[in-house]
Amino acid sequence: TALPSSIAYISVLSFLRKIGRIDRLEDTLAELASVSRRIQIKNPSQSGVDIVAFNTYLGAIFDAAAAGRPFLSSCDNESEMLDSNLFNFTNFNNTLDGTTSSEKYLYKGLNLLRGDAARKKFALEGDPDIYSFNSLLTAVAKCAKPGRNLLSITDSCLLTMKKQGIECDTLTYNARIQAAIAANEEDRAIQLIDELLASPKLDADRYTINLALVPFVNSGRKGQMLTLMRDFYEMNAGKNNRIILSAFEAFLNTLVKNDEVELARDVFDAFFLSIPKDRMQLTGIRPNPTTKHFNIMLGGYSRTGDALKAFELFDTMLDIGVVLDGFTVTSLMTHPISPEKITSLLVQVETERAMLNPAAYRSIIGAYGDAGDAASACWMFLEMGRACQKRGRGAESWNVLLGALARGCTGDKVSTALDIYGSFAAKRGNEDLDVEDLASDEFISLVDGMTCLDASFTILDMMRSGNQTSLLMQSPKPNSQGYCLVASALSGFGTSASQADRALTLFRDAMKQGGVNPDGRFLNAILRCFGDDIEAALAAWKTDVGPAAASQQGNGNINLQQAYNGLMHVCGRALRPDIATRIAYAMNKAGVEPTEVSLNCYMSGKRVAMEGKTGNSKKGLGLTNQYENLLSVECTKYNTRKWNKSKRRAGDKKIRIIL
Repeated sequence: TALPSSIAYISVLSFLRKIGRIDRLEDTLAELASVSRRIQIKNPSQSGVDIVAFNTYLGAIFDAAAAGRPFLSSCDNESEMLDSNLFNFTNFNNTLDGTTSSEKYLYKGLNLLRGDAARKKFALEGDPDIYSFNSLLTAVAKCAKPGRNLLSITDSCLLTMKKQGIECDTLTYNARIQAAIAANEEDRAIQLIDELLASPKLDADRYTINLALVPFVNSGRKGQMLTLMRDFYEMNAGKNNRIILSAFEAFLNTLVKNDEVELARDVFDAFFLSIPKDRMQLTGIRPNPTTKHFNIMLGGYSRTGDALKAFELFDTMLDIGVVLDGFTVTSLMTHPISPEKITSLLVQVETERAMLNPAAYRSIIGAYGDAGDAASACWMFLEMGRACQKRGRGAESWNVLLGALARGCTGDKVSTALDIYGSFAAKRGNEDLDVEDLASDEFISLVDGMTCLDASFTILDMMRSGNQTSLLMQSPKPNSQGYCLVASALSGFGTSASQADRALTLFRDAMKQGGVNPDGRFLNAILRCFGDDIEAALAAWKTDVGPAAASQQGNGNINLQQAYNGLMHVCGRALRPDIATRIAYAMNKAGVEPTEVSLNCYMSGKRVAMEGKTGNSKKGLGLTNQYENLLSVECTKYNTRKWNKSKRRAGDKKIRIIL
C-alpha cells in the first residue's frame, strides 16, 4: 500500500480542520502513520508523514482551544500523551479541577511538541518546527485574559523550543506580546517588545508595531512608536505600498479603538496628508490614503463627537479625490447637524456618485429625525426603497423611520403636519431618481399631511396588515422595537399628557400579534404614556404590564427593572415620591435592586411636572422631602468592593440602617 501524496492528505486534513472534526483528524493521521510504518519496514529510506499534516492537526486543536469548545478526543488513552512532570493523574478529562477545556487543548498540543512524541506517534518525517510552536503560542494569546495569563504553558513551550534547538522568531515574540496584553500585563508586554527590538537577529514587523502602540502610548513612549512607524514606512515605500496601506489601517484602527483619536489623526497627517509636501508628484512611489483610512478617522470622530474636525476631514477627502462609500456617510450622520446641512452633505455625496447602502440610508433618515425634519426622513425612506430594493425593506429600516417620527412628537412641532413634498430632501433633486414617480407612491399619500404621531400609527397599522406600496412592496411585521418606538411617540418620550387608553390598546395589540416579546424598553415606553396618572399606571401594571414583565425574567432581570423604571417616571410626573419609595421596596422584594437609574427616572418625570408642561404642579407639595431622601438612599447602590473608600456611600449605608 502506497502513502497518498502529501497534497492529497493535507487537503483532506485541512477540510476536517475547517469543520472542527478533531476526532477524524486524529484517526486519519493515525491511519497515515500506520501506512507509513509498513512502507518504511520495506523501504527504510521512505520519508514519513509530512510535518504540514501534523501542523494542520495542531491548528485544529488550537482552534478548539480559542473557541472554548468542550474537550473531546478519539485517543484510547489520552494520558499517554501527557507529560508526568506537568500532570499527575490517570483521567485527563476529570481530574484537572479548575482547568478549562481551552487549557486542556493547549496542554495536549504542548505535550505533542515535547521531545519526539509527535514524530513517534504519527510517524512524521521530522520533529515539530517553529511553525508548530508558534501555533501554540498564538493560541495561548487568544485564550489569555486578565487573571489567567497561561504563563506556565508559554514557559514550557519556550523551554521545549530551547531543548530542541529552535530559536524564537518575530512571530514567537508577537504571540507572547499579544498574550501579555490580553492578560492586562503591559509591563511584561513592553519588556518583550524591548527584547525584540534589541535583538540583532530579529526585526519588528507591522504586527509588532500594532501590538506596541497602546503599551507605548500608555508608558509615554510616543516618540519611539512614531519612529517604528517611520522606519517601517520608509522601508516599504515604493516597493510594498499595499503592505503600508494595510498596516496603517490596523495602526489607525488600534489607536481609535483605544480612544487615542487625536494621536491617530497626527499619525494620519504625518504619513499620508502632510509629508511629503509635493506628494502629488510622488503618487507612483508613495501610497495615497484610501477610503478605509478616512473612514477609520471619521469613525473616531463619531466616538468623540467632534463634528468640526469630521467635516474638515471630509472636505480633505473630497479635495484629494478619495472615493466615498456608505460608511463615510454613516459616520458623518452621527453628528448633530441641521436639516440644511444634511441636505447639502447629501448633494455632495450624490455629486461624487457614491453608492449608498441601506445602512447609509438609515443613518440619513435617523439624522433627519434627530434634526426634527421627519418629512425629509419619510422622503429618504422612499428613496431607499427605490435604490436598495429588497435590501432596504427589513424591519430595521422601518424602525428607523418610526424613530424619526417619534422624535417629531416632542417640542414645538408636535401638532405640525408633515409636508413631505416640500421637505428639504424632496426639493434637493436627484438625477438618479424619477421624482414624479417617487412622489406618486401610495406611501406618501397615506402619511403626508398627518402629524408625526398619526403617521406613526398609520405606518404601524400598515406593517401589521402587511399592506403593499408600489415601491416598498410587502411591509414586514412590526417587532418589539417598532411597538416601542410608537409608544415613545405616544408618550412624547415621557413629556405628553396621559394617553392611558391608547397605550393599553397598543400594548394589547402587540401581545395579540404574536412573536413580539414584551421586553423592558417596550414596557417602559408604554408606562411613560400614562403621564402623571399613577393610579391608572398601577392598575395597568397589575393587570397587563407587570405579568408581561415577570414573564421575561432573565439576563439579570433587566427587563423587569426597565419596566419598573417606567413606573418610577410616572411617579415623578405625579410628584408622588411616597409611591416611588413603595415601588422601590417592591423591586427589592421581586429580586430587582433599584439603582441610580431608577432614581434618575423619577427625577426626570419630576422635572417635566415642575416645568409645567403637563400635570398639576401643586400635586404632592404637602409631602416633605423625607420620601425623596428615603428614595434616594434606597436607589443608591452600596458596593463594598467598589466603594470601600467612599465616605458618602458609607454614610448612605448608615442612613439606610437608621431609616
